Amino acid sequence: MLKILKTEWPFFLCLATAAGILSAPLPLADWPYEGSVASILFLITLSAIFRVTHHADELAEMLGEPYGTLILTLSATIIEVAIMVTVLSHNENNPTFVRDTIAATVMITVGLMLGLAMFIGAFVHHQQTVNTEGALTYLGLIIPLSILVLVLPNFTDTTLGPTLALAQEIFIAIVSIFLYAIFLFIQTQRHRQLFKDRAASVPLSFDAEKAPSHHTRPHTARQLLFSIGWLVANLVLVVFLAEELAVLIDDQLEAKHLPDALGGLCVAMLILAPEILASANAAIHNRLQRSVNIALGSGLATLSLSVPVILLAANMMGHTLVLGLSQNEMIMLLSTLWVANIALATERTNLMQGTVLLVLFLTFGFLIVVP
Repeated sequence: MLKILKTEWPFFLCLATAAGILSAPLPLADWPYEGSVASILFLITLSAIFRVTHHADELAEMLGEPYGTLILTLSATIIEVAIMVTVLSHNENNPTFVRDTIAATVMITVGLMLGLAMFIGAFVHHQQTVNTEGALTYLGLIIPLSILVLVLPNFTDTTLGPTLALAQEIFIAIVSIFLYAIFLFIQTQRHRQLFKDRAASVPLSFDAEKAPSHHTRPHTARQLLFSIGWLVANLVLVVFLAEELAVLIDDQLEAKHLPDALGGLCVAMLILAPEILASANAAIHNRLQRSVNIALGSGLATLSLSVPVILLAANMMGHTLVLGLSQNEMIMLLSTLWVANIALATERTNLMQGTVLLVLFLTFGFLIVVP
């Protein structure tokens, strides 16, 4: 019991925080010193998110890749959807919150995470290799889905403004889920070797039974259930606290007249913080392919899973989503995707490629504050 208390203290801290919020006589948004409360809640929620990542990594070692990465990205997707739905139901003062969060997620995963992994990996190991076919498979989905969700709404004629008609939203939702289903089949069955390190390359096989087995850590059913239980328990608390935090962030942006896009960037950074560290850590240990899988897998999950769910939720609540990016944001998004495609197509990454991606992300953040 003492060992559990020592290792799982974020869970118990979050549990006490959730109990305090539920038992308080006033809603959290009406507490005094709202800014300080939001900062503290941010740190508490972040501690639980790191535990979610830890247990996802434990499951990754037990089940093998790519299932571990899938668990990690799906956990982040659940948190992201919960936050966006909460802000949508909270008020209509920030109609671009969903768009800003999705755009920030893509820029963080492709610009910050991938750029940081390349930069750190090249700085430590001079040059690293990546499985080009697998990396470009990710980008081959991220690029068109980003255009469909964040660029196309600016150029449709059925509705006014950067929005989509209901039929267009349904079409994009179906296409996104269909493409992700095909991707999962390729990643987990047909071409699993595309997402492994080139150093352990294997011939392409169309027979799932002949596909190479994953390296897994020996484990018992009890250990597996233990990790799943703690993952789910932490995830439930994170979703609850993240929803409360999203409302506080939204209120603070409105009260201090800050750019609305900062809210999406803050939420995306909170959700993706463990993935950012996990990606950087993999690059330090010369595992750039895992960094690529984490970074691009997170971005793809947002576009393929979060977007359809949030489109459905918005229609059920009667909200019209503003999805089209502004001109400068479109330029930064398309430039980042273009540079990432060039960097990964070379198979060998270096310091310059990572630096350019980081500069593009920093420019994206700078233009939010100084548009």
